Amino acid sequence: MRIKILSVLAIIIVFAVSSYSQGSYLQVSLYDDGEFTVTLDNITLGSGNYAEFDNLPAGEHSLKVIKLLDNDATEIAFDGKIKIPSGSDLYAVIDEYNTFTIYKKKKYGFNRYVPTGDQSRKCGDDGTKSNKNNEPTSNSGECKFKVMKKDDYKDLKSSINNRNFESSNTATLKTAIDNNYFTSDQVVELLRYFTFEDSKLEIAKYIYKKVCDPGNFFKVYDVFDFDSSVQELKNYISGK
Repeated sequence: MRIKILSVLAIIIVFAVSSYSQGSYLQVSLYDDGEFTVTLDNITLGSGNYAEFDNLPAGEHSLKVIKLLDNDATEIAFDGKIKIPSGSDLYAVIDEYNTFTIYKKKKYGFNRYVPTGDQSRKCGDDGTKSNKNNEPTSNSGECKFKVMKKDDYKDLKSSINNRNFESSNTATLKTAIDNNYFTSDQVVELLRYFTFEDSKLEIAKYIYKKVCDPGNFFKVYDVFDFDSSVQELKNYISGK
């Protein structure tokens, strides 16, 4: 009996150790889908608009991302330590304020999404740098003053919540968008009232130009159920 118990414990320990030591996958991009070069620990990859690293051991890693600007100029988008959990697919973005954020985490290898198409270029592949001339402006004084007031925002949420048809809610919200500005956190909250992926994507595209903090718009990505929707939204934002 004692031998059986020890055998079971040994199996549990081996399984726990193997689970902890399982590598992870990391995909990194910039909030505006811009071009960058990246160094993870001792691995340096050439320019692209997304980077992939597979079989990363769990623990702390060094990450440096250099954004490519017009006229061959560069700037450091991120330079610091990141923590990688075991056995996960991680999708991360570096925002306007140089913050590294994991916006989606999945089981390792489960329904993994990799950007495709002519406009998607993985860091380390051959190619030339593209220019971005259609990025929205950052927080402006006018925008701050136009953010929907708290009471009006509360009424808008109540109006959407009391309607049964998404088409009616879409029309109501678009009317409000035409006359107001919103924060990214408000957009996340509003999109959660919608069930259909197409509706959420339509609204996210429509509201983007009326968001005061576009650098935080990556928070909206987590509202979507499908990575293809996130990529479509990122392509729309970057003008692709």
